[in-house]
Amino acid sequence: MAVSNGLAPAHVFNPSPAYLFSATVNLGKSLGPIPMVEGGIRVVETITGGTINGPGFNAMIEGGVAAPVLVDNGDGTRVQIPYIYAYGYASDGSPFYMEEAGIGSGVTQNTRLIINVGGKYQSLRTMYVLGQPSVNEERTSASVECFSVPLPPGS
Repeated sequence: MAVSNGLAPAHVFNPSPAYLFSATVNLGKSLGPIPMVEGGIRVVETITGGTINGPGFNAMIEGGVAAPVLVDNGDGTRVQIPYIYAYGYASDGSPFYMEEAGIGSGVTQNTRLIINVGGKYQSLRTMYVLGQPSVNEERTSASVECFSVPLPPGS
């Protein structure tokens, strides 16, 4: 595999993510492991509440579910594919629903969030939101740092 020096050719737009918000959720009792046909396992964890705070979004998380899939990577390590769904109310009273999916290790991942919300936060519906979630060792809480990724000029 070639190693990149991180420099894009001059004609390539190199996006600079901007910090949007931090979300913290409380996790309830987990269900699993549940065996899957493909050979991995799924763990289901309830989201019992949480908060979202930052310059781009403020809200209270009422509930949701995290249902990550864990698979062997073929080299003795495990890959975690998070599937996270949460809902609640934005600070302006608008209800919201968000989906998050990505890939990484059991400790941290890169994800994309799709956020359905109206009111003063409606611009989040069309924004590419990059997330970097992590879970505490006891699996009682999780947090995700979220960033907007801009579109290339002229898009």
